[in-house]
Amino acid sequence: MSVYEMAIELGKKLSTTEEYQGVLVTQKAVAMDKEARALVKEFQSLQQSYQRMQMMGHQLTEENIATLEELEKKATANPLVKEYLGAQALFYEVVNEVNGKIQEGLKGIPEDTPAQDSCSCSSNESGACGGSCSGC
Repeated sequence: MSVYEMAIELGKKLSTTEEYQGVLVTQKAVAMDKEARALVKEFQSLQQSYQRMQMMGHQLTEENIATLEELEKKATANPLVKEYLGAQALFYEVVNEVNGKIQEGLKGIPEDTPAQDSCSCSSNESGACGGSCSGC
């Protein structure tokens, strides 16, 4: 089996996890609610814009971070959005753990050694990254 076929199999396995199923259920609920859908779209659009800025080498200002945090508060005030972002955060934890295992296989790093390149930001109460760290 090629490494690409193994990656496809891994993706299929990840799609059966409880965490991924939670993302799908909450995503569907958000998609069916006009207000929740608009809040998620606005938050994710700003988050992606800031990530692009960081990838281009620009530092986020305190104002940028405050704007994103304010928009996140507004979005997570909606229970559907809060549940969706929480489900995403749980699934990303699984993906990060899997990535850690891949790194362990590549580098031979023991399981109990902390990952070097993982996001070290503190999650907020919704479980989602506040957008102030560059690897999320």
